[in-house]
Amino acid sequence: MKISHIQIFWIIVNMELGMTLLMTMTASLQAAKQDAWISIILSGCLALLVALIATRLALLYPGQTLVQFSQTIMGKTLGRIIVMTYLIQWYTIIPIVLRQFTDLVRALLLETTPQMPITLIMIALMVYATYAGKIQGIGRCSEMLGPLVIAMVLFVLATSLPNISIKNILPVYADSGMMSIGKGMLAPASYLGHAIEFVMLTPFLVNAKKGASYAIWGVFFSVLFVLSSMSAVILTMGPEPAGFMWYPFFEMTRNISIGFIENWDALVVIIWISSVFIKLSIYMFITCYGTAQFLQVKNWRIMIWLVAPVAFLFSLYPTSVIESTNHYLLNYWVPIVLPVNMIGLPLLMLIVGVIKKKLNPS
Repeated sequence: MKISHIQIFWIIVNMELGMTLLMTMTASLQAAKQDAWISIILSGCLALLVALIATRLALLYPGQTLVQFSQTIMGKTLGRIIVMTYLIQWYTIIPIVLRQFTDLVRALLLETTPQMPITLIMIALMVYATYAGKIQGIGRCSEMLGPLVIAMVLFVLATSLPNISIKNILPVYADSGMMSIGKGMLAPASYLGHAIEFVMLTPFLVNAKKGASYAIWGVFFSVLFVLSSMSAVILTMGPEPAGFMWYPFFEMTRNISIGFIENWDALVVIIWISSVFIKLSIYMFITCYGTAQFLQVKNWRIMIWLVAPVAFLFSLYPTSVIESTNHYLLNYWVPIVLPVNMIGLPLLMLIVGVIKKKLNPS
C-alpha cells in the first residue's frame, strides 16, 4: 500500500477544504463580522504550524505510524494513553461528518428523503473504498476528485464577482478588535489542522520527505481557497446576513445566474460530496488501521466491520443541526482537539523524540 506525494497533496486538500467551507464560516462571521477574512489568515498560520509539527514528528520515524512511534518516544504506557486520545477523536469525527453531510444534502437537495438511506449510501461507499482500494485506492480517488473540488470553488468565486460590494468588508478592524478576530480564527483553524493525520500516513508514502513538503503545500492551498471564499461571502452577502446562515458558502451559489441557467447550488453540492467522501474514507482507513495496531490485530480490514456500524449508530445520535454542528465543534473539537491533539501532544512528542535521537542516535 503506497501513495505518492501528489496524492498526499490532494488528500490534504480534500480533507481540509470541503468541510471548512461548510462548517466554520458561520462561527467566524458571528465572531469577527466583516473582519472574518483576517481570522482566516490567522487560522491559516496556525494550520501551517500544525502541519509543520506533524510532518517533522512523522519524519522522526517515517516507517511507523502514530500508534507505533508514540510508544517508541513516550514509552509503552504513556504512548498507549496518547493513542487513546486520538482514537476518541477518530471514532467521533466520522459520525459527526456523516451527520453533517446528511443534514446538508437533505437541506439543499433531498428535503423529503429520510436521514438513514443517505447515511447508509455514504457508509457503503466508504467501506468499499477502504476495504477494496485501501489507502492506495483512496489516494487515486483523491487525485481524480481533488481538481474537481478546486474547479468548483473557482467557478463559484468567478461567477460571484458581479455581486460583490466593497462596502460590505468595511470598516477593517474598527468594529471587531483582536479578541473577536482571535475568537473567529479558532473554528477554521481546527478544521484546517487535518494535516495532523499525516502522522498516520507517513509509512505509506513512496518518499516520506517529499510527501511532507507536499502536505504542507496542501495546507497552504486550502487556506488560500478558504480565504478567497470567506472574502467572497462577505463581499457578496455582507457579514450580518451570512452570519445567520448555516451554510453561507452554498447560499452564495444560489445567487449565481449565467444566462438563463440558475440554481447552480445543486451542482456545487454534488461536487462538494466528493470532498466529503475522501475525508470520510481517509478517516475510516486511519481508524481501522490504528485500532488494529492498537489491539495488535494483524488483519486491519476486520476492523471495518466494527468501525462502520459504530459510525452509523452514532451519526443518528444528534437530534438537530445545532447538536451535530455547533455542540461538537465548540465543546470538543475547538477546545480539546485543536490545542491537545493537533498542537500539544505532537509538539511534546516532537521535543522528546528529538532529544532521544540526539542522546541515542542508533
